[in-house]
Amino acid sequence: MPIDWKLMARSATAEDRLSHCEPCEHNKMGICKRCGCIIKAKVRFANQRCPIGQWGRESQGLRDLLSD
Repeated sequence: MPIDWKLMARSATAEDRLSHCEPCEHNKMGICKRCGCIIKAKVRFANQRCPIGQWGRESQGLRDLLSD
């Protein structure tokens, strides 16, 4: 199945999100114990948010940049 690039967060956003997740107490070997996600995958989607509020949905992701 091909990736729908319109759903993807910008690289800078994904990197910022990951910087919050990596030291988090709920990160157990790359899996979030609060929501069960694979962290490196979840941070790359614009419409995702952290279950404990460390980061939110991206307001202008690749979806908006591609439609310009």
